[in-house]
Amino acid sequence: MPRLITLSRATRLVGVKRGALQRKIREGELRTFEGEILLTDLLHSYPQAEVEDNSMLERVEQIMEQAVNKIIRPANDSPDSGALAARILGLSQELATARHEARRLAGVINGLQNRFNALDADDTLPDDAFSTLKQWFTKALATEADDELETDEIFAKEVFLRVMAAQVRILPSSHEFLLEGSDSILEAGLRCGLALDYGCSNGNCGKCKAKLVSGQIKKINQHDYVLTEAEKGLGYFLACSCTAVTDVVLEADEALGSQDIPLQDIDIRVRKIDRPDDRVVILQAKTPRTNRLRFLAGQYLTLKIADLPPRDCSISSCPCDDMNLQFQVPVIAGDRFTEYLAGSAHANDVINVQGPRGDFALNEESSRSLVFIAGNAGFGPIKSLIEHAMALDIAEDIYLAWITTDDNSHYLGNLCRSWADALDNFHYSALQAENETSVEGLLPEITGKLGSLDQYDYYVCTPEPLLAPVQSFLTKNGAPESQVHVEPLR
Repeated sequence: MPRLITLSRATRLVGVKRGALQRKIREGELRTFEGEILLTDLLHSYPQAEVEDNSMLERVEQIMEQAVNKIIRPANDSPDSGALAARILGLSQELATARHEARRLAGVINGLQNRFNALDADDTLPDDAFSTLKQWFTKALATEADDELETDEIFAKEVFLRVMAAQVRILPSSHEFLLEGSDSILEAGLRCGLALDYGCSNGNCGKCKAKLVSGQIKKINQHDYVLTEAEKGLGYFLACSCTAVTDVVLEADEALGSQDIPLQDIDIRVRKIDRPDDRVVILQAKTPRTNRLRFLAGQYLTLKIADLPPRDCSISSCPCDDMNLQFQVPVIAGDRFTEYLAGSAHANDVINVQGPRGDFALNEESSRSLVFIAGNAGFGPIKSLIEHAMALDIAEDIYLAWITTDDNSHYLGNLCRSWADALDNFHYSALQAENETSVEGLLPEITGKLGSLDQYDYYVCTPEPLLAPVQSFLTKNGAPESQVHVEPLR
């Protein structure tokens, strides 16, 4: 029977980005059936896929500690998690071997039936017919279905993955993610980059209410929000308080654009102030646990500090960590707001934030590779977008070009280099221009390695005077206007 698997599991099995699979689907190399693909098609497209990958065992200690020992074992009688995971992997391999042998023998039986039918219609002498049949049968039993062996090995790995990670599919968007350990469905979804609807995230507001379509869930946290008996009967539950026991399909609200994110008014507290150089202040702040900030990567907030004039600042952190916010604020001489952050702000100071606003956000439906161009402190919102793209795992390749002018520096260059070292598909270029007028001369160096510019999505955040020249250069050299997204440095 043909085996269908989801895109999330397929990316884990063959070690590619979701965008690479989506491109093959769009080009007709992979067939889809209600959002899933055939395992045999996957192996045909990736014949060199590593099917003996046991690297996931490295995470088993933590996963099994959270998801198994605390549920079915007393605290003083915990099994060895690594041994338990190895047994699961062994059983999945045994299942794959048995499946392979059953399929091989079924082929022999079908072949034998065909031989009987052929002999029945033939006038061959009985002795000759018996000898011919015996020779064929002996050869058929000794023949291994080698062409299907790798498929069975991937099947074994997929079985193991199914045990260790539940697949969650959201309707109507058809977005999907894997849930490992005892994370709540909301936590796992946010960590994977989805903009699920929620408010307090601790069971008080009910905004994360979802409907179970299929599968089994388990309540892991108590909540004060009261579901009516009618809602319970229809399968409604709170995503912040439940985890997935099996693969599940849910109906839940998601933000599909900035228009779906409500404006919020929250008091946050300063955690830390960093001065990587004299041109930028990095503000680390934290929201209340019961009032986290919903936002899209690339958006900005209005910050208000005591009696100082408010300031619009882009968010530099990923929505997947909605309680810990970062802002990279350019220092302006004589500006009271940045002078306060640079010299007077202390841990636990209260800052009021209002927003989020802005449409500088990823096109999550695109499977094209991504090119990010940052100018000076415009790296802030670009960092947010890059971390979000990493969480979504949608881009086959990511290119970052960070241009600095005058006395500005690549103040988080070590972070960018660590991304390039850790990720094979991440490419980083640190460029220095003498002044703003010489920036345009660096653009051919950025695009020269890309090939055809219409194969990429572009996200540009620079000081206002540089935006128009960069945008004009990209479009004149083949980048479609709809694929070039720009944002001024705030």
